[in-house]
Amino acid sequence: MIARKYFCLCLDPVHIGSGGYRLGAVDNTIVREPATGVPKIPGTSLAGAIRAYATYYLKHTSSGNAAKTGEDGETADSKINRYFGTTEMQGMVRIYDAQILLFPVPSSNGTIWVTTHRLLSEWVNPKDVPWQDSKKVNEEYAYIAGWSGDERKQYVDLGWVLLKVDNEGKGISQPDEKKELVEFLTSRGLGFVDKVVCVSERMFSNLVNDNLEVRTSVKIDPETGASKEKALFTYEAIPRGTVLAFEFTIDSNDQNECEGALRAVEGSFKYLELLGVGGMSTRGFGRVRIARISKSNGSKEASQND
Repeated sequence: MIARKYFCLCLDPVHIGSGGYRLGAVDNTIVREPATGVPKIPGTSLAGAIRAYATYYLKHTSSGNAAKTGEDGETADSKINRYFGTTEMQGMVRIYDAQILLFPVPSSNGTIWVTTHRLLSEWVNPKDVPWQDSKKVNEEYAYIAGWSGDERKQYVDLGWVLLKVDNEGKGISQPDEKKELVEFLTSRGLGFVDKVVCVSERMFSNLVNDNLEVRTSVKIDPETGASKEKALFTYEAIPRGTVLAFEFTIDSNDQNECEGALRAVEGSFKYLELLGVGGMSTRGFGRVRIARISKSNGSKEASQND
């Protein structure tokens, strides 16, 4: 068995529609966690894109007839069916929902990425990246998880809210103590994330939903080339620069099968960066970059072969 965890950086806005329209501020909404209301990329959406791109990868890297058959004589399609399953057969690859880990919010200090105690504890090991003590996050305060600058501030503004800085009384008067998380993210290809603030769960949900990208579009009449009457609609998306995290497992007792499926999955990542995931891809949406959360760099990832 193999289990891997990855960062997922949004190179473009990402729109995973919830289906249909509804009355409200936005006509076409995106998928959210039912309990928290925080947007996510469902595992089914990731699995569908990864499966399609893994097929491309195998067909372009295999040898043989029309680059469809590998050295073992098996076609790329049959391998994908075995890895991901069919309607008659369960696959060995399981891909789980990608949840927002670091969300960009504009401030007077530039862009600040907000997160929560729970999320950082789940995806980044505080033993190796001492970003915060275990104190419960108060809704009136912000706790600095990573800060690369030398500013000394008692407050951070996150758009419509001004939060007092409180890291067990330390604030950010000694910012060099808060560079470990930034260095870790830089080693994962996320060097632009230089200010990370931990907020309460409720504040996180509000900040995320209030800072989603919302666009307005209109349907075009193909006969006239003009906009259709009463065809104006709005839709939302996870903004560019958001960092999500997801994991997948490969469940098989055959190590060769596990390694083959792993190569196929990781081979699909370059296509995610070029072709993207989700809807609105013809409007510049959907491209994401995948970076592994390495165990040697403070991850709680369980990567093993059984």
